[in-house]
Amino acid sequence: MEKNNFDSVRICLALIVVLAHIYALTLFDEFRFLERIFDSNFAVKGFFAISGYLVTLSYFSSRSNLVFYEKRIRRIYPAYIISVCFCLIIGAIISQLSILDFLKSYETIKYLISNALFLNFIQPSLPRVFHNHPIVSLNGALWTIKVEVMLYLCLPMIIFFYKRIGLLKTTITIFILSVIWVYFFTFCFNGVKGEEIARQFPGQLSYFIVGSFLAVNHQKIKISLWITLLSIIALCYTSNPIARLIINPLTYTIIVIFLSTNALPKINAGKFGDISYGIYLFHFPIIQLTLHLGLFAPNPWFGFIVSLLTTLLFATCSWHFVEKRFLKRNSHYITSSMS
Repeated sequence: MEKNNFDSVRICLALIVVLAHIYALTLFDEFRFLERIFDSNFAVKGFFAISGYLVTLSYFSSRSNLVFYEKRIRRIYPAYIISVCFCLIIGAIISQLSILDFLKSYETIKYLISNALFLNFIQPSLPRVFHNHPIVSLNGALWTIKVEVMLYLCLPMIIFFYKRIGLLKTTITIFILSVIWVYFFTFCFNGVKGEEIARQFPGQLSYFIVGSFLAVNHQKIKISLWITLLSIIALCYTSNPIARLIINPLTYTIIVIFLSTNALPKINAGKFGDISYGIYLFHFPIIQLTLHLGLFAPNPWFGFIVSLLTTLLFATCSWHFVEKRFLKRNSHYITSSMS
């Protein structure tokens, strides 16, 4: 694929999530404006749209499904399991339980097993860790990873239907089914955690499938500035929550793909490595730990700077010492960093 700004856009999206979470995790009034300016919801869904685009291209460049899945595992799992272990180490050090009691705790064992299998919702917290924080989860950002894995698993079937019944029919059908899922659990479901269920798989499939559609047509379809501006206007002037179920997947995807392909001169941020994944994986527990250590107390902005710089440091180390070492030599991430 020709040079692009996907790496730069993903870093920006990851930083948007960090800035939004700093307020959500600390609830300091000094950071309230961050939540209003930076929309983590847009950033996360932008990630799913970009994933649909890039992973579809990766699938077509793979010799077989096995090779495709091997590439996906190499890309996401090593850093992911390190982030889970990082949280476990934090818990062992700061838990009010003794280290022995902490390690023997049923909650600890349950945390390790469920999170290692991407099932972080089963046990998001550790015993006597961050129990007095606004949010007690060690890493609340990990919920998206299991959705991402589900999207990878269903991609070969999506490609099969592309070839069997056609690209457009498949895209529209999957898009509608995804929107129906979100609509039902948001507006019709009376049980607990309906909105949380709505955002799970296949709720994010609408973003992924639009990105995938654009990837298959990337040589024919070039998103223009005017289409992107119309998408932004549609977002700003569509307040109906039901209409947004359709508008958001289309406009979010158009915006992030335009920014990644046609908006700017080629920056090639990938030459420094892809730190966006590390930023996303490590920022949540780092902010939680910074809050626990009281570094926000003297001056909230001091805690902000410590959290941000530490996150960037961990993301850089994660790329160079973990992620990069598990990728194949012909991986886009390796070739970009060498160019």
